[in-house]
Amino acid sequence: MEWVQNAVETQYDYLDHIARDWGYWDDTYEFVQTLDPEYIDSNLGNESMLDLEVNLFLFVNASGDIVYSKYVDLNTGETVPLPGGVEEMIKGGSFLVESEKDSVRGVVLFDEMPVLLASRPILRSDHEGPAEGTLILGRCLDDEFVGSIEDVTRSSLLVSRMDREMPSDFQAVFPETSDKVVILPSGEDTISAYFVLDGVDGKPVVMIRQDLSRDLYAHGQKILYYLYFLLLATGIVMGMGSKILLDSLFISRLGEIDDFVDRVRKEKDLSKRLKIKGEDELYRLSAGINGMLDDISLAGKEIKTRDAEKRTILDSLNEMLIFLDTDFRVVWANKAALQHMGVKLDDALGFSQQEATGISGRVFRALELEETLSGRTKSGEFASPDGKLWFIQAIPVKDEAGKIIGILETCLNITERKKAEKFLHEKELAETASRTKSEFLANMSHELRTPLNSIIGFSDLLIEQLFGELNEKQLRYVNNISKNGKHLLSLINDLLDFSKIEAGKMELNYEEFSLQETLAEIKSLMSPIASEKEIEINIDVDPEIPEIRADRNKFIQVMENLLSNAIKFSPRKGTIEVNGALKGNMVWIGVRDEGIGIEKEGRERLFKPFSQIDSFAAKKYQGTGLGLVLVKKIVQLHGGHVWFESEAGKGSTFGFSIPLKTGKKES
Repeated sequence: MEWVQNAVETQYDYLDHIARDWGYWDDTYEFVQTLDPEYIDSNLGNESMLDLEVNLFLFVNASGDIVYSKYVDLNTGETVPLPGGVEEMIKGGSFLVESEKDSVRGVVLFDEMPVLLASRPILRSDHEGPAEGTLILGRCLDDEFVGSIEDVTRSSLLVSRMDREMPSDFQAVFPETSDKVVILPSGEDTISAYFVLDGVDGKPVVMIRQDLSRDLYAHGQKILYYLYFLLLATGIVMGMGSKILLDSLFISRLGEIDDFVDRVRKEKDLSKRLKIKGEDELYRLSAGINGMLDDISLAGKEIKTRDAEKRTILDSLNEMLIFLDTDFRVVWANKAALQHMGVKLDDALGFSQQEATGISGRVFRALELEETLSGRTKSGEFASPDGKLWFIQAIPVKDEAGKIIGILETCLNITERKKAEKFLHEKELAETASRTKSEFLANMSHELRTPLNSIIGFSDLLIEQLFGELNEKQLRYVNNISKNGKHLLSLINDLLDFSKIEAGKMELNYEEFSLQETLAEIKSLMSPIASEKEIEINIDVDPEIPEIRADRNKFIQVMENLLSNAIKFSPRKGTIEVNGALKGNMVWIGVRDEGIGIEKEGRERLFKPFSQIDSFAAKKYQGTGLGLVLVKKIVQLHGGHVWFESEAGKGSTFGFSIPLKTGKKES
């Protein structure tokens, strides 16, 4: 009966497959719209339907109207009129579908006979909508169809419609077959099975009876008994043979493997290897055990190596680390802690905290460790009797369940860090005082310069004798007042400029000017001072240098300081060379003299404030020691740098470089 049901279900699947294949075809989509005769001639001939084994083709448009139909008798191969009730079925709409996923199939009771129907929407080959209609295919439940199933199942079938009077045996089993198969003996030599086929609405419409001879059943039972006996005998023989084979080939070898594993576990000797001959699973098992032992041995070596590495890392720390158990017994300590305690690692293992404390001194007694057992971290800074400062911390160590399993005590010598912090604090105080001093001097520039300018001005008026003549002694005194006042003003100006730079109040006023003209102007200003020592100033500047952009007054101040130093330290009738060149976007200027030069020992003090080369020079040559410092600060404010070359007794060259165009142009 299952074969019969499968045969009917296979016919349903076949009809659905053909309907889907033809329904999702561009030619079918266009045929429903145009009813092209060429499509009918090419695809819907009687021979084609005979090949497909399909009795009925119905093409229904989107409006629900049959636009083309064909019904062929597969027995004769002739076209016959449509069975009665087709149009009523279409109007009922139960077989009409629209979307790609919609399909309908079931049995329809036409006037002439029952028909298996399957329907699919008519779409383009890309399955895109909207649907142009529905394609319905049918296969009649006629004698030809029933005969084909009888040939397959080697049984006798009888089909009865349920909308008409059925044979008495059909009527007797009908209520029971609505949702299952009913199997009943129909005679001494035959047995019958009944089942129903449903319509589109799920209600039974056709009942099928299948008759089979009971000889097949009796013959099958006899064969089954023979098979049972044969299997039992075979099982007994196979069982006994398997036991003998297992004992000889497997059990003894498994015993060897078990003894080997037990021996390795007891002796803990991972160098042993299992030797099992053969090419079967036990041989592969023994090879796997040997490989596992190799892996375990290698893993053990790796663990020892990692432990040694961790130990080396922890021992390299200056911080002391001690791990205690919950009874405050030393479990582990790194090298720094052991050295402090004066014991080796093996000696420290097992020591109680009291014994370890007695060895390590007061440092480890500084914390009350009992509180850490409640989960609190204890820490603090303490001083040891030798004057060292320590930061000690006790941290509770917990396992995965949150239970405290020990205490990690760390101790770090912070003596040097505290000294550094104190030094840094004192340095900050000194820098603050220096900035305060610089800001004070910068703010006092007017108060310092005003009275000094007044002294210089009145002394110059007296020198000119505008208010009366002075005798030679008076004129000499007034000249001394003016000269020393101007010298003092120069020193104050240097000091105030330095204070402004230190206080961050030095501002640059950028402008464009000619380097050649500015150097010529500076030469004329310095020539009177140079002429007193009969010193010649030569200027050699690349004429291709364009105008530079910088603070012209600060540039002049830098050059005056360099030339003033060159004149100061040059011998009488010496020569000073001023050179200027362009390198990339930087202007390089150097001032070379034939003076005393600079010893190596004095070069470190060149750019330090209020410092000269040596005490002898400080007495012989006047100055505050701020000239080169101001030069360096001003050049750095321009984005440049200062350099020098010197050899004792052969003169010096001081130079600097600044960008050709620096600062921002005024709009």
